[in-house]
This record gives sequence, structure tokens and C-alpha cells, in this order.
Amino acid sequence: MDTTCIGMDYQSEENDTWMIDTSGRYGTIIKNYLIADGIPEAGADKIIQNAAKVLGYCPNPEKDDNKQLTGIVIGKVQSGKTSNFISLTALAFDNGYSHVVVFGGTKNELLKQNSDRIKEYFKVANDVVVLNSTDHKSQLNSKQISQIIKMGKKIIIVALKTPGQINTISNSIFSDCDLREKPVLIIDDEGDEASLNTLVKKGKKSSTYKAIESLKSKLLKHCFLSVTATPQANLLIDSMDVLSPDFGVLVDPGKGYCGLNAFHVANSPYMIEIPDDETSLLDEGIPASFNDALATFFVACGIFASRGRKPGNKLSMLIHPSQLKVDHSIVKKKTEKIVEKWRQLASNPGDIAYASLGKRLKNAYEEYEKKGISDLPDFVTVEKKALESIEFCTLHIVNGDSVPNGADDIFDYNIYIGGAMLGRGLTLKGLTITYIIRTAKGTSTVDTVQQRARWFGYKSKYLDLCRIFAVKKIAKEFREIREHEEDLWETVRDANLSGTRFKDIARIFVLSDDLRMTRTSVAATERRIFKLWNIQNQFLSNDEYLSSNKAIIEKFRTRNQKLISEQRFGDGKPYTIISGLSYDSVYEQLISKLIFPSESKIDSGMFQKLKVLLVEKSIIPNIDVIWMREGATSKHLVSDVEIPNYMVGRRPDDNSKPEIYAGDRYQFVTEDTMQLQIHMIEDSNTHIVSPTIAFYIPKCCIEKLTNLVIRS
Repeated sequence: MDTTCIGMDYQSEENDTWMIDTSGRYGTIIKNYLIADGIPEAGADKIIQNAAKVLGYCPNPEKDDNKQLTGIVIGKVQSGKTSNFISLTALAFDNGYSHVVVFGGTKNELLKQNSDRIKEYFKVANDVVVLNSTDHKSQLNSKQISQIIKMGKKIIIVALKTPGQINTISNSIFSDCDLREKPVLIIDDEGDEASLNTLVKKGKKSSTYKAIESLKSKLLKHCFLSVTATPQANLLIDSMDVLSPDFGVLVDPGKGYCGLNAFHVANSPYMIEIPDDETSLLDEGIPASFNDALATFFVACGIFASRGRKPGNKLSMLIHPSQLKVDHSIVKKKTEKIVEKWRQLASNPGDIAYASLGKRLKNAYEEYEKKGISDLPDFVTVEKKALESIEFCTLHIVNGDSVPNGADDIFDYNIYIGGAMLGRGLTLKGLTITYIIRTAKGTSTVDTVQQRARWFGYKSKYLDLCRIFAVKKIAKEFREIREHEEDLWETVRDANLSGTRFKDIARIFVLSDDLRMTRTSVAATERRIFKLWNIQNQFLSNDEYLSSNKAIIEKFRTRNQKLISEQRFGDGKPYTIISGLSYDSVYEQLISKLIFPSESKIDSGMFQKLKVLLVEKSIIPNIDVIWMREGATSKHLVSDVEIPNYMVGRRPDDNSKPEIYAGDRYQFVTEDTMQLQIHMIEDSNTHIVSPTIAFYIPKCCIEKLTNLVIRS
């Protein structure tokens, strides 16, 4: 009898979490590895608990249901995301999963790095099989995978995130009905890179996205889990997209992590701005800042060694000039020339010619001394060790044509020069000094810039030696990204704590005018600026929604009946006013419950973001709620849900006559009070009446609020 298996296009509205066993064999193996690797037991426990939290959102293998979920795990750049997803894999094995697929980046170097690390973590588990799509092509078929599972072994398939390899896994492995029906976890490392649809604006599907979509459609019970430190694109794509997350989990870094909050605060001791008027490293000659950076690196090596460097400990320097390979070669030749000259001078410190190098090293030492770093050995001791590091350091180009291939493991002091391949994922051991001049000519994107921060990581033991030499634009961008990241994390955290469905999180984020959230090819955004008047110009006509809004407004009015006052102007209808309420109370009782038109820029997300910002900026405004011309409707011809300007002006409009009414924008305005106006707008064609909002924010508040970016 011929049988077929059918993939289901299913998305969960509610994510029911389940209890995870964290005491199983595989989880214990990983925890012991983490502790042996120098992570305190409390830190290892935290990593396991984070992994359990994520797995709890994924389909339960023991339940007889089919779920096709998409999730996102948000960490920090260089914060140990690999440890987290390997721990997640271990817990998945302990809790009923037999196989896990890991998309380990778009480059062979990252694939090898991920594959090797996974093998290392599971090396004492003889029943965990790690198959690398480059080295084990012949094993990547349904027959072999099924045999391995029947043998009682667990499988981790590590593949490149390319259409060819994804389709191979989809067609060669999951063509088998039994395998398609088994629960599977798919981990997309650096999940904001390559996976998303880069042709969405053209109404097409990019090849990698199409391959992932096809793979997901085949698997009856799975979770596709994006792991990233830069989730901007994933959060901004359309909520109906197959890769739009059903759930999101924040993974705080462990103790000792140094990121934006360490390096990029105001007056940071670790940031050294390269002067704007200085010759570029890519032009003729050697800029003074580059000589300073090299000298600082070798002095840092000297201090590190003088403090008692252990065998195998490494320090490194990163030079990030541009994305062009020809520039990497130019910079390597310049750097080699300088280092070779310094080697010659270092070979005879007693010679008069050494004075110039000695002065450079002394200046770098004194710069450290000025910062008051602790445990600073005397200069003579440091100088001796610094000269040894000059003699024994080596240079590596890291780009598509050239990678270290393990050569950097031989040397204790390494200098890396590269571009795009240093943009994400790759970890440089002991990175201490960074010299970065690569920046976008126009507006930079947050996720791209942030992923270049290879200097982030667990560096607390030698943070005092770390320095980033950067052009002013880069330094400014990272300070602004710090505020943006804090806001993004708070947005996700607040939504999770309040129980908001992840797809319903307001996609509104604080962002400087100088930056873009993400690539425009993936997600469209637009600027949102809080103005004095924020007016709903879209008409809501849905009967059910209108009934709900009217009931909510009436309930709010009844609840605050004792606070109502009335004002009249001439013979017109009265204005019903509730004064002096707090923003929080109006938000909770009224605004958060209203339904806004889907096209409206004035919506619950805007008010939710405003609520968070008011707390962050310590603004505690009062708010007046006003029913405008109660008992009358404002009739307008609604065209394509757009309402023409309905804010009534001065009466009479002849300024030569005495004013009876200053106009909707002015009559009730005070300097320090917000105002929520409720207008009853009637579509003159359909005669549907819809409560419509106009919201005023006083200037004193606006001056403290930051520009926002929203999903378009």
C-alpha cells in the first residue's frame, strides 16, 4: 500500500509551555563541560535554565499534536550564544527529541567553528553523532539517519545556511515519512542573516528563504529557532511571515560579560577617537593613531604577560579597514613593514635607534597609567615583555580568500586584518585592541554595525587593557545603539512579563536619526516622532470593534463620573471633561483596551511605547479626557478609510471679531497636561459613527522623548 505524509501549515495562536527535565544525562554532560571550562556552577546552572525556558516553548515530543513553530532567542553580541544553543540541544535530547538540525552560518569557517565546538561539548557522550554537511555528505540521507536513530543514538546535523544544503537536508533526509513525523528542533545560528526574505519588496522569495519555507512545510512537528544578538530584522518582518517569531526569549549574558554598557558609555575609557583630519590608513602614509594602536597592543601584551600569563592564553588585535580584499592586502603590507622595523629595533634596545620605539611604548604605557588601572607592573618589566610580543607576534588576513586555518593557534600574539568575515559569528581569542575605520558612507544599519563589535565578550579579567580606536562616526553610532538595544530588550521583556502575545508586541523602537534598524530589502520601517498633536486619521467601520470601543469608553466615563465637568461655548454642544487623571490610569482603563484601525499610525503600540518612555524619562504627566461636542457627530466623507481634517478651528474664523472658541488644537491646552480628545466621526456616505482619537503631548514632555522607528 502506497502511503504519503503531508506537511501541515499550522501556526499556534497560544504557546503552551511544558515542564523540562534539567537533570538528564545530556544536560549534565554539558553542565559539567561548562564548569570544567571555567564557568562557575551558578553560571552553568543559569545557562541550563535559560535553555530550559526556550525548550519549554517548543513542541512537546510526548504530546500527540502537530505544531510548526518559529521562535527567536535574543542574546548579546559575543555573549556565548553557542553555549546556550548547545545546552538547548542537550535538554532536547533529555526530553524526547532524537535529532537536531543546526544551520551554522553562511561561511565554511563558521560552519567548522560551530561543528567543532558542538563535538567538543559532547565529546564524552559516545552516543551523540555530529554530522557536518561538508565532511559527512554521504551520511546525510534518510536511510542513514533512520538507522542511527534506531541504534538509540542522538544526531546533530550541522549545515551551511545555503539553499543547496538546506534543500539537501529537506529532500534527502526529510523525504522519509517517519522522519517527517518525528519532532525536530532546527537551530538557525545568526538567524537574522541570510534566512529572511530579501526580495519581499519585489513580491518574490529569495532562494534561502524559499528553501527554509519548504523545509518547514514538510516537518509536521518542529520549532525553527533563530538565535541572534541583532533581532531587528526578525522583529520587523510582517507578522504573517513564516519566519515571524511565535515566541521570543531574552538570554541575559553571564557574569563578566563586557558589551555596550562596558565599552560605549559617555566618556568611555576604552574608546579612542581617530581624529577626523588624520590621514586614513587606506591612503599614503601611516596615521599617527595606527602607530599608537600598535604600540598600545604590544604594551597590553607586556602588561598581560607581566601579570603572569598562563600557557595558552592569547592576546590579539583586530584591524578592520574596509570590506575590500585589496585594502586588506595593503594594510597587511603596511603593518608587516612597521612590525618588522620594530622587531629590528627591539633586537637591540641599547642602540640609539631604539629610542623612537621606546618612546612609543612609554607613551602607550603612560596612557594606561593615566587611567589608573590596577596591578600595573613597572615600565621596565612591561617593556621587556612587550618587546618579546613584537618578536613573536604574527599577522593573519581573514577574508574569503584567506583564513588562519589554525595558524593562529600556534602563536600567543595575533594581529587579524579583515572585513566582512569579521562581521559576525567569528570569535577572536583574547581580542584586546581594535582599530576600526570601516563605516557606511550614508546611513548605517544597527544590526550590521553591532555585529562588527568583535571586541565584546567575557573580558572582565583584562577589560582594563582593552581599547577601541575608531573614527568619530563609529564611536557615535555605538553610543546610540546602546540606547536602542536597551529599549529593544525592555520592549520584549515588558511584553513577555505582561503576557502579550509575541506577534502582538508593538514594533516601535527608540532609534537615532543617524541609524536605520535593518536592511530595507528585508523589512520596511518608517520614522515615528511624537508631535504636539497625534491625530487618528483612519476610520474604523467594523461593527464588532465599534461596539467594543463604545462600551469601553462608556465604562471609563461611568467609572470616573464624579470627576466630570462641562464647558459650553456659545450655542454649541457641550464639551464633557475629566481632568487631572494620571497617564497610567487612562492607559490602563481606556487606551490599552481600544481597538484602532490596522492602518492607523495612532494605535495601542504607540501608547504602550509612550507609557514605557514616560517611566524611563521620569515624566509623570496628568491627562485630561474630553468628549468633543458631546451629542453631535462630525460628518465627513471618508475616502479609503482616510478621514479629512476634523479638528475644528477658531470660532468665528474672522480674527477681527471677538473669539468665542480658540479651536480644538488650542482651547483646552495647558503647558504641562496631556489631552485625549474623543471625536464622534460620522461617515457621510454610510452614516457609521466611529469614536476617533486626537492626542496632545505638551512640549515639555516632547523635548524629553526620543525619535522612534516603527514597522511599516
